[in-house]
Amino acid sequence: MSLSVGPIQSYVPGSTWFDLAKYSSLGTQERVSLNLSESNLWLIDSSDLYLPYNYAPRIAFINEGAGYQSPISMTANGATSGAVTVFSNLSGSNSILPSANAPLRIGDWVQVSEVLAGTQLNFSVKPNGVVNANATSLSTDYRLNPTSAYNPNSPIFWAAYADPKATKPLLLLAYEDIVGRGSDNDFNDGILAVDVGEENFWAIFTRANLGQDATINLKDAQPVPLEMHSALGLLVIGAIALMRRGSWWKQTLFPIGTQTPNS
Repeated sequence: MSLSVGPIQSYVPGSTWFDLAKYSSLGTQERVSLNLSESNLWLIDSSDLYLPYNYAPRIAFINEGAGYQSPISMTANGATSGAVTVFSNLSGSNSILPSANAPLRIGDWVQVSEVLAGTQLNFSVKPNGVVNANATSLSTDYRLNPTSAYNPNSPIFWAAYADPKATKPLLLLAYEDIVGRGSDNDFNDGILAVDVGEENFWAIFTRANLGQDATINLKDAQPVPLEMHSALGLLVIGAIALMRRGSWWKQTLFPIGTQTPNS
């Protein structure tokens, strides 16, 4: 079963599937840490977006704090396979770093075709890919990503959160878009909301939840050759061991703003 993405739809207060006001402050201030417990968000493993139930996901643009014009893609592996462009240019005319000619406004969203049970989803950003089509994509599947001395969190370039107390529980994804010199590791260069359906949400939340522990750190995560893993995208063995010991992710790593602003 192949993938497709519908046209961009505008946010309508009170009738769209998520509450934009609840997330409108995310990414609006650089160098400000996200308090997970106060915001009722839980850190989850961004590489473990495995759907055990059929569902047609919905994906929304929440904010972006980058000057780049970056395409966002989604791949599916398993019962449904393929790749689609979710947003051809994640730039907003009213985002934290607005662009006059940007194609999006905060809250814009798209409907993805049905994804069958037994499918692994991964998201990727191609930093400034509208300008540089040869740019290297950065994936939620961190095994595909480079490491860099300028990114203490690499090969992790995506943070993921779960909001179990939302009227419709959903996931939030946020990325850092600079690999080398100039990176600020703020994970607010693009922020998405993802609806995978309540059954899939709770399956992911139960399986991939990393808690609200501010001591969790991911700096020791390392990429592992892909041939060591099955087609279903099993987690990196060494990384999962670190993660489950509570030493893999750090709250201030996903501040949605920690150091000096980048692009």
